[in-house]
Amino acid sequence: MNRKEIWPAALIAGLCAAAALAVPATAAPPAKTPAKVEPQAQIPFADHHGIYDWRVVNDHELLIQSEGGTWYKATLMGTCFDLPFAIRIGFTTNPDGSFDRFSSILVRHQRCPLTSLVATTAPAAKPGLRKVEAVPENAKAAPPAKAAPPPKKD
Repeated sequence: MNRKEIWPAALIAGLCAAAALAVPATAAPPAKTPAKVEPQAQIPFADHHGIYDWRVVNDHELLIQSEGGTWYKATLMGTCFDLPFAIRIGFTTNPDGSFDRFSSILVRHQRCPLTSLVATTAPAAKPGLRKVEAVPENAKAAPPAKAAPPPKKD
């Protein structure tokens, strides 16, 4: 075989290989339904007592309560290492004083930017907390309850 005969054979073989590789790529996978996108929220006047409370979920999620009582779930861009151990945090707001997904929190000199802020339901009560009723100082304490007598043996 000379050079003129090899070149067309190689070209045909290459085109066949490219066609074989292109067939699976053109077969489209079944269309997936898009994930439900939750609307992003905004806490107005966050720089003027707009944030009332906060609770840590883990090192990249935080629940924030606004002054109006609405709870929001803030998802951080990455891991905020000291967040689970924080006793206080700072909220960096936008120039208009609002807090949204473009804001960030400060934990022990670490800036942790948000990726989303969505409204959520109120978290469950913290475990171990009980409602304590106040008893006036001049009120007498109730006598201790008597123990039930042991059952009789027959």
